[in-house]
Amino acid sequence: MIRAMTGETAPDALPIGQLARLYAAAHYFVVVGRQEWLFQVGQCAEDVERQLGAAHYQFVTAWNPHSNPAGEHGNLEAGDALEARLQASGRIIHRALGCNAQGGAVEHGWLVLDMPPEQADALAREFGQAGTLFWHAGEPVRLRMQHAQPHDCADDAFTDWIA
Repeated sequence: MIRAMTGETAPDALPIGQLARLYAAAHYFVVVGRQEWLFQVGQCAEDVERQLGAAHYQFVTAWNPHSNPAGEHGNLEAGDALEARLQASGRIIHRALGCNAQGGAVEHGWLVLDMPPEQADALAREFGQAGTLFWHAGEPVRLRMQHAQPHDCADDAFTDWIA
């Protein structure tokens, strides 16, 4: 989840607090069979959990690493590398995507089942992601920002700052 969530194409990065607010407001979907299931930060994802039955879940993308627009070709290559990495890990994965609250600025990624949070954070850092989603079954979806919380960023009950 990076700059594409903002719908902007300017090369200068947004402040990390603003990115966190945009990620928290975004809509996320996972494809299971022929149906898409919605999940969002701060809400329980009972429909997703009923379909997949995992203990915990991570949404991760490889698009626009380090908040720099990578273009279609670069994003597709990064997405393929992430898919290969996940396949090699043996984890169960499902195609997923995130988009801004208006339904645009789409980033394709994966919902990964039963990856411990420490491994999920390492994967996010490996692919240059500012944030991912992570949650335990039965609990609300959480945003995990791979940064220290900025001093001018208000606390959010569903955002974890991982420094």
